[in-house]
Amino acid sequence: MRHIISDPNFLHGKPYLGGVRLSVEMILEELIQKKSTRDVAKKFPQLQEDDVLFVLQYAQRVINNHPEDADIQREERSASN
Repeated sequence: MRHIISDPNFLHGKPYLGGVRLSVEMILEELIQKKSTRDVAKKFPQLQEDDVLFVLQYAQRVINNHPEDADIQREERSASN
């Protein structure tokens, strides 16, 4: 079973997915680029789609536990988008 680890000696303490050593941030960045869970799993063969969903669940829990950190603003889109 996968788990999220934060180790000050790896990735400067950023959380990562144990067993595959990919940062939560890297996986989320792939999703932000409008890639599907399947696309992310294909890019990183050590991942399964369930791993990507697990990272999303982790991010959701972090936001729910620290809603003050989720206060960001989205950039305005131009009228052509």
